[in-house]
Amino acid sequence: MKINKILVPMDYSPCAENAFRTALVLAKKAGASIQVVSVTHVPHLHAEAVGAASIIQPLLQEYHEQLDEQFEKLTSSNDIQDIEVVNSKYNAPLHNAIYSCTVQNECDLIVTGTKSQHGWLTKLIGSNSMDMIDRAKIPVLVIPESCESINFKKLGVAIDYSDFDDPEILAPLRDFATVNFSQLCFLNVTSKQHKLFVYDDIKLSISNYFNGLKQSYHTFTDNRKLEDILMEAINDLHLDMLFMLPKNHSVLDRMINKSHTKAMASKTDKPMMTIHEK
Repeated sequence: MKINKILVPMDYSPCAENAFRTALVLAKKAGASIQVVSVTHVPHLHAEAVGAASIIQPLLQEYHEQLDEQFEKLTSSNDIQDIEVVNSKYNAPLHNAIYSCTVQNECDLIVTGTKSQHGWLTKLIGSNSMDMIDRAKIPVLVIPESCESINFKKLGVAIDYSDFDDPEILAPLRDFATVNFSQLCFLNVTSKQHKLFVYDDIKLSISNYFNGLKQSYHTFTDNRKLEDILMEAINDLHLDMLFMLPKNHSVLDRMINKSHTKAMASKTDKPMMTIHEK
């Protein structure tokens, strides 16, 4: 996978505009274009709602004109140079619009913003960014609102060696790291006190796959929560970003078990990139 087109969901909030600035940095390095996607959702009216459409349509048109004005302001206030930036507007549920846009326009990466502090309701039911992590079929890069300094020099890669067999799933990470000349720190967390060389073959295959990039390998034998261990690793290793591989859980499993990936997205103030397992 090469980064040719970046999708940025945009509601023109501070965190969304911060994500756009990050996308610009990546687009300049990769020679990619950017597609800004704004979404409204006005449900389709039933035929018996006589006259309702004549009220809704002008309001929707006025709102879309406001979005165009905000887009012009966004692109004029940022240094876009020779980067192609396209403005798209959808009247649909957010995730339907994002899915349609990624499929129709062959986007390679979603860069989305998220608030640094999450209220209790967001933690309970999730946010749009967290839902994108769950549903998106392409890599998602989540940028916290507080993240102002864009630096991808040292990337942490949370990986479970006991459930990993194909380095090819990490192709988007390899392309991302190559574009940014990043160092990769592979983080394995296990509570099993087995001999650590059990996974040497897997580490060798990963090392060969990322040949040419600086790498280091760190194993934590710890019984604490995964999020606590990863937060400590981010601080101790001075990581600029965390990479995780969300599992393809069933609907029932999502209801019962908390996602480690979504928990980290709501906890860390560092950018986080996700790619779903195949």
